Amino acid sequence: MPEYRTITRVADVPANGSKLVAVDGQELLVCNSRDEIHVVENRCSHQDQPLDGGRVRNGYIFCPVHGMRFKLATGEAIGQLTRIPLCVFDSRIVDGEVQVRRDLSAH
Repeated sequence: MPEYRTITRVADVPANGSKLVAVDGQELLVCNSRDEIHVVENRCSHQDQPLDGGRVRNGYIFCPVHGMRFKLATGEAIGQLTRIPLCVFDSRIVDGEVQVRRDLSAH
């Protein structure tokens, strides 16, 4: 059974927004869209720009630099700038806490 670690509380992630957290030297973006929490790498696959500060709406995050759109649940890239998906981390909610799988090196 995989082990998980707590990275933030759900209450600390704004609705239709995100929260940047660092885990083992890696920047993760915890996103809240439609009251669903998703954890993705804080890096747009188009030009390696941070996604922190990007708009979160209707299950997508938009890169704040060029507007590239990614599906939060799967990482799928939508648009013409890139077809490379975002890295999406296995996460869960336990007692109001956002947890990710301990082994982040698989990404």
